[in-house]
Amino acid sequence: MHHPEALEPIVAFLRGIGLGVEYGDGAHDGFLPGVNIHAGVIHVDPHTLTGSGDLLHEAGHIIVVPRRYWPRLGRDLQADIEALVAEEPANPELARAAQMGEFMSQAWSYAVVRHLGLPMDCVFFPESYNRDQYEGTHPMLAWLERGTHFGPMALAQAGMTGFSGVYGLMHDNGLPTFPHMTRWTLD
Repeated sequence: MHHPEALEPIVAFLRGIGLGVEYGDGAHDGFLPGVNIHAGVIHVDPHTLTGSGDLLHEAGHIIVVPRRYWPRLGRDLQADIEALVAEEPANPELARAAQMGEFMSQAWSYAVVRHLGLPMDCVFFPESYNRDQYEGTHPMLAWLERGTHFGPMALAQAGMTGFSGVYGLMHDNGLPTFPHMTRWTLD
């Protein structure tokens, strides 16, 4: 596992913001190795987990959905979120999660790693985000650090942080700029 020392601080953080995390067999057959979602609860198997930051990424998909919907989220988060949108097509929070959830999850994971003081490569490690052929900085990390990643913009539109990077030149919601988060979840 990439950065096993980061696992417990990540689990403690996720539990601290109200996200359920369980160890055991429920982690099998998930979207990513060693992590699965059942009724909004993250299940993890440290023995098969590729990277400790994979928990943050999956949590990021959950937290961009209002908390009242978490129990309806499972292994295929995108399909579950799209089903919620079909039921409530006028809900802008669900629409944003369906359209921008991947970017939001990446940016949220970045903000958590910064907040916890963990190494960035616990989330942005070789092979993560289907990137294994690059030199230097992981492409997603570089995009975030340049201020051109769409995730911080979508998090700011959700009122979780302030606009930053190139988007900060066009918008101001009065919140401290990303990666500072004024709230970690949508309630």
